[in-house]
Amino acid sequence: MARVRIILEDDNGQPLTTEAEQLYNLEGPCNTLDAIENAVEEWRKKALPGIEKTLLIRAQQEDIAKKKKR
Repeated sequence: MARVRIILEDDNGQPLTTEAEQLYNLEGPCNTLDAIENAVEEWRKKALPGIEKTLLIRAQQEDIAKKKKR
């Protein structure tokens, strides 16, 4: 079984959150191009909402911090 490891980092290479690293198992044997494409598509459906949420929260925190400095 193949795995995908995602680490969300800022421009300086620092993790965005304490949960910045996520590990996802790809389903199936991933021994053909079709199997790999299907596994990646299923992974994408599971992983992207969480990644998007983390990035949106980070952007919101940065925006709030900028407004407080003004």
